[in-house]
Amino acid sequence: MTTIAATEAKNKFGELLEAIHRDPVEISKKGRPVAVVLSIEDYEKMKRQISGEDKKTDFSGIRAWIKEHRNVRTGKALDEKDYYQHLDQKYGS
Repeated sequence: MTTIAATEAKNKFGELLEAIHRDPVEISKKGRPVAVVLSIEDYEKMKRQISGEDKKTDFSGIRAWIKEHRNVRTGKALDEKDYYQHLDQKYGS
């Protein structure tokens, strides 16, 4: 990450706005980092990652459990509701 002084960021604001499309830029004041400027695309991506929107839900465990725990007497496969009920009984709600 590039680091520039606050005065330089102020004086070269247009260049700063161009630079953030390549990589976030750290702004320092009196030698200490005080801010990071990043593109709107990087910001939106960061928000999605923090909120978990980028995480895909993996239901393979649920499907495997349902397949493994079929109700033999009725021949009816258990569904997600049964699975969550099992988790509540096992781990508490």
